[in-house]
Amino acid sequence: MHAKNNKMGYEPMLPLIIKMSLPAMLSMFIQSLYNVVDSYFVAQISEPALRATSLSFPIQILIIAIAVGTGVGVNSFVARSLGAGRKKDADSAVMHGVVLAIISWLIFIVFRLFFVQKFFTLFTSDAEVIAMGTSYLSIVSVGAIFTLLQILGEKALQGTGNMMIPMTSQLVGAITNIILDPIFIFVFGWGIEGAAIATVIGQFFGAMVTLYGLFSKKSVFDLNIKGFTWDNSTVKKIYEVGFPSILMQSLGAFLTIFLNGIIIQFSEVAVSVLGVYFKLESFVMMPVFGLGQGILPIIGFNYGAKNSDRIHEAYRYGVLISLLLLSVGFVIFQVFPAQLMGIFSHDEAMIRMGVITLRLISLYFIPASLGIVNSTFFQSLGLGNYSLIVSFLRQMGILLPIAYLMSNFGLHFVWLAYPIAETLTLLISTKLRRKAIREYVDPLETVPN
Repeated sequence: MHAKNNKMGYEPMLPLIIKMSLPAMLSMFIQSLYNVVDSYFVAQISEPALRATSLSFPIQILIIAIAVGTGVGVNSFVARSLGAGRKKDADSAVMHGVVLAIISWLIFIVFRLFFVQKFFTLFTSDAEVIAMGTSYLSIVSVGAIFTLLQILGEKALQGTGNMMIPMTSQLVGAITNIILDPIFIFVFGWGIEGAAIATVIGQFFGAMVTLYGLFSKKSVFDLNIKGFTWDNSTVKKIYEVGFPSILMQSLGAFLTIFLNGIIIQFSEVAVSVLGVYFKLESFVMMPVFGLGQGILPIIGFNYGAKNSDRIHEAYRYGVLISLLLLSVGFVIFQVFPAQLMGIFSHDEAMIRMGVITLRLISLYFIPASLGIVNSTFFQSLGLGNYSLIVSFLRQMGILLPIAYLMSNFGLHFVWLAYPIAETLTLLISTKLRRKAIREYVDPLETVPN
């Protein structure tokens, strides 16, 4: 599949980006909606139930991190291989991705068997929370195989330019979960275990959709399980991009833990406000990450096809669209913060604190619009280490030290760490992008469209 017969190599760029990004943006928006709705139903059980699922969240982030990281590595490998006309390499990458998903699942089975209860005792001595959390996370850990396969399949298909099946997978999984949550929790009376079972069933149906997209006769890939041969060099190439992405995805969990440690000294309400902010932020950020999913295979394909003009064009449109989306989000957070907080709480003190929080943290949206596209650009070229550097600086290396220093001046100064860290990180990522262009893109021989 060379540039001449793949849409990523010849279609007009703006319509192509919109066509490839919209399904991913929609599916990620639905995923954000699901996260909010799921939290709402769990909160109806009891406050300890909500606390138990909140404590479970870092492990769920880790499952998604491994799935997304492996999938991004496969996506980048597939796009570059197809762009260079190496179809068999793309097929091999997908089969290795499936096997790696199964191996990764075994990690969470071991966690389920030996460590799940001990995990909760690290954070709380509340017997009810420990019992509920153990039940919930035990089910989620066993069902992790479906999350791993679903996301791996989505990323692999996106690497070919197929964005519809991944969108369908996300929609099927999220809608199934939303429907089953109240039935299992309240009608069947299964409580928090019902929420976990609904989650796993949703992930199962989502995985079936992506596996069909990979293995059906209509698939771009020719996958043969019996003829599969393990190749260490393929795994290395997958994780050259994928492992940094795993670390990037995992940083969010550690960031939340450390930030909570900083702000809880001021007020427990502040921890709740930050939690609400993260839910609201996902509605703004997820479409931008969906845009990145659409751009990543386009740049990767044209890098493999040695078409530098289309690489630059895809990047420019990505920056413009990202800037537009996050500018809209910035205006909403500045103008309607009280209304946004009111969705989750009617407590006046929490809303007042939330208004200041949302307005201050959202100052980082504008510089983030360029930083996110820069990270996508690095992943597209297989430069996962550049993405790792940028994400680490944004979430840990710069943000946390600044947040700690600013806490000496008061709670609201802590929120300013976000825009400060994002601006400094943008300067660094811009310098890395110029280096990547000089060393990897400029030497390409541009192929006529």
